[in-house]
Amino acid sequence: MKKLVVLGAQWGDEGKGKVVDLLSPEFDMVVRYQGGSNAGHTVIYNQKRLVLHLLPTGVLHKDVKAVISQGVVIDLQLLLEEIKKLEEIGINLTDRLFLSDRAHIVLSYHKALEKILENKDKIGTTLRGIGPTYMFKFARRGIRLCDIKDENRLYSLIEENVNFVKELCREELSDCELSAQEVYEKTLELYQTVKDWVVDVSKVLISSQSVLFEGAQGSLLDIDSGTYPFVTSSNSSALGLTSGTGLPPKYFCDAKFWGVFKAYLTRVGAGPFPTELNSQEGELLRKIGDEFGSTTGRPRRCGWIDLVALKHVIETNGIDALVMTKLDVLDTFERLKVCVAYRLDGKIIEHFPPDIMTLQRVEPVFEELPGWQTSTRGTRSINDMPDKALEFISFIEEQVNTPIVMLSTGPSREEYILL
Repeated sequence: MKKLVVLGAQWGDEGKGKVVDLLSPEFDMVVRYQGGSNAGHTVIYNQKRLVLHLLPTGVLHKDVKAVISQGVVIDLQLLLEEIKKLEEIGINLTDRLFLSDRAHIVLSYHKALEKILENKDKIGTTLRGIGPTYMFKFARRGIRLCDIKDENRLYSLIEENVNFVKELCREELSDCELSAQEVYEKTLELYQTVKDWVVDVSKVLISSQSVLFEGAQGSLLDIDSGTYPFVTSSNSSALGLTSGTGLPPKYFCDAKFWGVFKAYLTRVGAGPFPTELNSQEGELLRKIGDEFGSTTGRPRRCGWIDLVALKHVIETNGIDALVMTKLDVLDTFERLKVCVAYRLDGKIIEHFPPDIMTLQRVEPVFEELPGWQTSTRGTRSINDMPDKALEFISFIEEQVNTPIVMLSTGPSREEYILL
């Protein structure tokens, strides 16, 4: 494959980081194309847990170039902290990191505004300023990396935005001092450290031989096709590829699309969740799966796998193949449930409703499958997989009419099976 897009096929936290880490050595370049530091991609590197928020996971391989393209909103302070942590463990990015000159930057007034909005709306955001940065982008108030070179214009933009936020949130910001001068000086200081990496990324990508695109969050959190308004602020599905990279649609005609999903389902923050388990089973999934947010540390809501939602994601993204993660979390369960349809007002429906009011009313229709009740943790050969686990995998493939091409059976790099 010369072009591969790896996407989250649920509400995020599916294990994309490990999958991208495994696949990256086969590609020249790995690209983050949307979202910001609200993402948290976890990999085990040299026996240690490493979480990347802005850098694409492929950066851990010394011969792979890393790209942050124009659809990502960049917190320069957090980016530099992330780069420093990698340098401390011997990973150097000097000649292989590229930042889009068209990427918007996250500033302190975005974070202040998000805190106020979250207190009012209770969406469950990470409070890292991502939503307001996109909001300012589409309101034509954003600041891009290429704008920092003109220092006079930069100060005017920052001053205008700081005054706008102060006026908008006069009462809520009464105890919060926002200084345009301080924001300006800090921005210039940070830019001096990253400026050599700032380029026209679309030209870099066009000239590359093979590229892996790493989606952040999950497709059910997509601003357009997800469970709006309980979504992220960007197109976390394949819908964001062209706008997020600056590449024309024709570029992706020969790309392959893989969706990563857990053998069960989780969600962080508010929003509808038809198969959620508010029971001992849900607690068990959380405990065994260590289901706590890698960015926020919040406990994740847990439930049975939802194939209605998964089919919606497959259709929206044009997914060619699937990767299943955390199969081993189900090892102890005697019976497993799989949601194959919804019941709405006494009728069976098989489509994923676009509005949350309907989605909150649906009842999941389950098929029950026998559990295997033996360990699959660390299994590296399909021949060593229990028959009932293989039946569970085959059932999902048949229901969604999409092949599962990889299994992750543990957090370490070597704990996987290619099918």
